[in-house]
Amino acid sequence: MELGQALKLQREALGLTQQVLADQLHVTRQTVSRWKNGSTYPNLDTLVELSDRLQISLDKLLKSDEVPVAPVVHQISRDVQLKRRYLRGLIVTVSLIVLLSWGHRNQIAAIDRVNPFLTTKLGYGVLPTKVTGMTDTYVSDDPFGKGSWLKFYSGQPTKTARWVLVKHKGSYVSAVRIVRRD
Repeated sequence: MELGQALKLQREALGLTQQVLADQLHVTRQTVSRWKNGSTYPNLDTLVELSDRLQISLDKLLKSDEVPVAPVVHQISRDVQLKRRYLRGLIVTVSLIVLLSWGHRNQIAAIDRVNPFLTTKLGYGVLPTKVTGMTDTYVSDDPFGKGSWLKFYSGQPTKTARWVLVKHKGSYVSAVRIVRRD
């Protein structure tokens, strides 16, 4: 016997209306009607409560006489698989966001380079008078002085060329150009 037929027969045998059963299960009357028609199926928790309220075994609710595995069993199995898939997706997404924010906070250029939440900016900085290798320079991204400390190779500054134009995405520096005073 199908789930919908079993629910209807047992509900009517106990003298319950769809509305009374829906109120007992804390669902709408339309939900009970959809179960009866077979367009949707209750979740596992509700099936257990249905079994208790209607005094019918879960075996009888879940098994069908005509089909070896009832559609409700397929639906419950599919729901469990989807929940696992959504959980994995959520874990991957949260891990990725944590990694991107950690990499940005710790100025890891390789992570900032692929971070989709960062935009590429142009900023200006003043090089120290003596540069040896990688330079740690404050780069201002706007006219009000907001910026960050970045490390990059720039070349040796001169008296008239101590300023740099820096193209960067977070701590990832993609281009540096020494700018003359004039």
